[in-house]
Amino acid sequence: MVCRRKENSAAWGNYMNKVTPNFKEHRVVSDLLRNFAKGQDCTMQMPWCNHDAQTTVHCHIRKFGLSGLNQKPTDIHGFHACSECHRREKEAGDEDILRALLITQIRMVQSGIIEVKGDKGMQIE
Repeated sequence: MVCRRKENSAAWGNYMNKVTPNFKEHRVVSDLLRNFAKGQDCTMQMPWCNHDAQTTVHCHIRKFGLSGLNQKPTDIHGFHACSECHRREKEAGDEDILRALLITQIRMVQSGIIEVKGDKGMQIE
């Protein structure tokens, strides 16, 4: 944990405004990304997971300042979660959410839903 003196908080806020992109300017909204989750295995796999791919949805990450109050985050920042993992998302740790996001993104790249410019086509084994 980093501690900052009160007088530095304004400078820290100014710094964060410079390095953090404004997600409100270009929010990715994609039915393709959302619909792709249907029928996929849950990537959260928490102890309470129901392992029912028929209940899997695209679960938006509402942490790390990625969205505002009552504002859905961009569709890029989401993972595949069964109904139970989605319902109990707030109980999951940051590492669990990051793991689920990475697995979901790999799945979407491998399926061709997300394409990376300049990709050399290396296979993950």
